[in-house]
Amino acid sequence: MLDWSALRVILNIHREGSMVKAARILKTSQPTLSRQLARAEKELGVKLFERRHGKLVATEAGRAVSDHSQRIERQLQGLEDTLRSIDNEMSGLIRISAPAQLLPYSLGDVLVEFQQTYPDITLEVRVTDEMADFAAGEIDVVFRAEENPKPSLWGHRIARLSTRFFAHEDLLAKFGDTSEAIKQAKLVPLVIHSGVVVSSESETLKLFPQGRIVMRTDNLETSATFVRRGLGIARLPEIVGRNLPGVKAIEELSTPTQRSLWVLTHQDLRDVKRIRSFIDFVKEKAAEDPTVPQ
Repeated sequence: MLDWSALRVILNIHREGSMVKAARILKTSQPTLSRQLARAEKELGVKLFERRHGKLVATEAGRAVSDHSQRIERQLQGLEDTLRSIDNEMSGLIRISAPAQLLPYSLGDVLVEFQQTYPDITLEVRVTDEMADFAAGEIDVVFRAEENPKPSLWGHRIARLSTRFFAHEDLLAKFGDTSEAIKQAKLVPLVIHSGVVVSSESETLKLFPQGRIVMRTDNLETSATFVRRGLGIARLPEIVGRNLPGVKAIEELSTPTQRSLWVLTHQDLRDVKRIRSFIDFVKEKAAEDPTVPQ
């Protein structure tokens, strides 16, 4: 795979149409640039430029690589602009990306407490299940469910997204006082969830073979709301289920699905005081919260 230095060579040759001019811009020699281009073409297995009327003209493959390189260049410039505008004081803006399926629970309280502790910091929260792109320079901190963050990121694992089956205590009392009785209960109502954080249909139907699905949803908050209102049993992350009033876990019914929740920033931002303080604050609060599985 080509690195940025190789892509930069291709992009500048495309722009200038000349090896000499590109070498001047990149502050290197023409022979060095020629060798870099030859290595790139060999690695890709395609011809990137053709000489026409004394000018280097990109082939179709060359144009495709140049377009991709230009997008990367813009992203890197955005990141550099962001870094130049950042100070190290406990004031200013922190741009946060968080999954829609987790924000309404423990995370919301942490954000409120942090802002009240540091009133000169403004929190800009983007609720999305899409992967945030630090390279575009549009985000400072992400909450992400994964096991092995990229080496370019820095932060802390703040919770295990272990899951259990939850239901309102009134519904559990109606269908049985043991997990085995509930598992075998006829027409026990089930709420099925599918989404980024947790998907539950196959395991739920396996554990409750005589149950009936009363709701399907692709939004965890919706599932949790109807579990709290007694509609049915659902598999939920403990970080969610343990925070629902009147709702209990069916303790004997465990689930092998387990992921980690991380709070992360880019390595280049880890020493910005307000961002590092925010990440450390979240870690400390998560560790203090008995409802957050560690």
